[in-house]
Amino acid sequence: MEESTGRGTRNVRARAIIIATGTIATRDTSIPFDGQRILISDDILTLKDLPRTMTVVGAGVIGLEYATIFAALGVRVTVIDKRSHLLPFIDHEITSHLAHHMQQNRATLRLGEEVSKLELIEDEQRPRVKVMLASGKQIITDKALYSIGRTGATDTLNLDAAGIKADDRGRLKVNAQLQTTVPHIYAVGDVIGFPSLASTSMEQGRLAACHAFNHKSDDAHGLFPYGIYTIPEISTVGKNEEELTEAGIPYEVGKAHYREIARGQILGDTSGLLKLIFHFETRELLGVHIIGEDAAELIHIGQAVMAHKGTIDYFVNTVFNYPTLAECYKTAAFDGINRLG
Repeated sequence: MEESTGRGTRNVRARAIIIATGTIATRDTSIPFDGQRILISDDILTLKDLPRTMTVVGAGVIGLEYATIFAALGVRVTVIDKRSHLLPFIDHEITSHLAHHMQQNRATLRLGEEVSKLELIEDEQRPRVKVMLASGKQIITDKALYSIGRTGATDTLNLDAAGIKADDRGRLKVNAQLQTTVPHIYAVGDVIGFPSLASTSMEQGRLAACHAFNHKSDDAHGLFPYGIYTIPEISTVGKNEEELTEAGIPYEVGKAHYREIARGQILGDTSGLLKLIFHFETRELLGVHIIGEDAAELIHIGQAVMAHKGTIDYFVNTVFNYPTLAECYKTAAFDGINRLG
């Protein structure tokens, strides 16, 4: 392997190599990006003031995180995505809550719509952007954030020389041990695609290193928590209703709204929701889905119970500090058990 040192290059040999180069924002060559009005996510950090209006093209994790941030700051946000649901890998009830909250913040959701063209409007007094949709609609906006995903940062790696091929988005395919098609070359993190989270990427790096050095390690695949830092925050672990229905697994649901919990009332979070999904017969906890304050922290309680094959009864028989958002687990457990009849 050839390594650049800033003063030239040198050859480096290794028994095992891990590729963890991450991704870069995907650009469409037909779009006139200028870094001022038509932006990628990196450009957001250079904005000197808040626009009056912003259109976000692409309702993925990054697009929605920025959309909800700007909406919370009072910017009139429009989100466009050709899919009919926000974040299809998240439980639909949770994303419905997110959509409602965004609309309460005056955000407009244009789902099932496709952008055909973005055009800079040259106006000395107020230069803006025209967003044209395939349906014939037009949106005039101060800023347009183009966020249709990310591309693996693999262009400069000379992968062909190593016998590895990237896909059309620059991503690398790996097996369950995180090996590429060349067994001693591993790939981890965003460069291998979903879920592309810092937490899962770090764990993938650990697992790849353990495998490379024949060190036994426990694999927590299937119990990776997802943290999405929209406003409100979303976090989830395990299966959602749609996945369980498709798999034919009988389940029941227990819910707790933050407004029912003293800590939720203290925080003023009236829209938060914690949802437990458990097996109808064994009561084993199958999934936890949360939207609201501290969701990404709260999720780890459910994750720990799931890792030990715990049941919903654990929450019924456990005492939580008062007032805490963790009490939602007990309230949701009672709700779920009451649904069993």
